[in-house]
Amino acid sequence: MPGGMELKNDVFVSSVCALCGACLDWCPYIANIEDHLVMRFDCYVADGRCYSVCPRTFTDWQAISDRYLPDTPKNIEIGPYYKVYKVKASQGINGQQDGGTVSNLVKTVMEDELAETVLLTGTDDHITPEPFLVENPGDIEKAAGSRFLASPGLRKIIEAQEKKVQKLAVVGRPCQIQALRKLGYNQSNEKPPMEVISIGLFCMWSLGWDFKEYLAKEFPGEKVLRMGIPQHGFVVTTDKGEHNLPLDEVKRYIKPGCSYCLDMTSELADISVGAFEAEEGWNTVIVRSQKGQELFSKAVDKGYLICEDYPEDELNRLKGASIGKKNRNLENIQAAFDKGVKPFIDLNSEMYVKVKKMAEGMVK
Repeated sequence: MPGGMELKNDVFVSSVCALCGACLDWCPYIANIEDHLVMRFDCYVADGRCYSVCPRTFTDWQAISDRYLPDTPKNIEIGPYYKVYKVKASQGINGQQDGGTVSNLVKTVMEDELAETVLLTGTDDHITPEPFLVENPGDIEKAAGSRFLASPGLRKIIEAQEKKVQKLAVVGRPCQIQALRKLGYNQSNEKPPMEVISIGLFCMWSLGWDFKEYLAKEFPGEKVLRMGIPQHGFVVTTDKGEHNLPLDEVKRYIKPGCSYCLDMTSELADISVGAFEAEEGWNTVIVRSQKGQELFSKAVDKGYLICEDYPEDELNRLKGASIGKKNRNLENIQAAFDKGVKPFIDLNSEMYVKVKKMAEGMVK
């Protein structure tokens, strides 16, 4: 298997990096400077773990899906799933965003000891993401709310392993859940695997850290308190009030690697959570595995979450949005391949051929 120099050339130099953080902290060669990953020294180690866990190196995602979600009904649009729900918290947690579902799922994980430790992403300034491991339910509020800047949060996996954590819960973006699954899929049989439950987040894209400079110029002297994307655009709330930003302006700061992501709904997670676009204050929840169903049922039984059947028209809209992202970014991958960038999927596989056909049918 390739190693560090291949990761540098195939991923870093080619700007397809997702900034998931899975390659960080395994060795001293790779470092991050804000949201840029660099190879500090040439590394010629073969069979590199950094290369094997990266979601932007060649992967048979169908094989990984079959490993972790073997019995889940397949779906091309939003990935394998049992059921989709409309969900919100019965009581809010300070700082929560949308329906507060993720915070209450994490609370349930910790109270019912489904994991010893949870990997979350918080922030000290309401802008810059900061990953951390928590073992106390009282720390959940530190991670409440959405993060729009990309975070290399999976670097904390090595810290969890050093602490000999045996049961870990991870809340992450689609690329981070992909890396988490690759880590388990490619792990040596010499050591017992860490038991993981994953809560995946919906994600269309993440922003580069230069977005902080943009906000500082737009709102000098103001302290950012919150960011969100309601239906009418991108909203930044500061200590001086609420500001609406043109979404096209915000999109200028999207990380280049996001243009190659084919996963909008964290299709490899045990349970996936996103905003419910049709009604403020609710979430969309996709249950994908028996672990995910167990966690969701416990949270509902405890009275933490209120759930309703998911409207059929909204499910069709969600599937359409997901197929749209897949198709756009398949085109981006093909264009990059035509320019000499090594593809990290088989563009001719049956799965991606079906995506293209479905997208064409939607346009017609």
